[in-house]
Amino acid sequence: MENVNALKALYVALGGSADTVAALTLNAEVINAIATLVGTTGGMLPKVTSTNNGKVLKVVDGAWDLGTDAT
Repeated sequence: MENVNALKALYVALGGSADTVAALTLNAEVINAIATLVGTTGGMLPKVTSTNNGKVLKVVDGAWDLGTDAT
């Protein structure tokens, strides 16, 4: 597998759409798309700030989400 195709697969695995990166041909272009995706979505985990102190991560509908401890 070429590096650019491996990077496109990573982009999709992180939650991006294959259509978004389909026309990209350079490694740097796909890396930039990955950086933008992770920067706006927080990657696989939800974005948090200090206002979320005391919250816990839970799986909700197959994805990580913020919640409170039920114990």
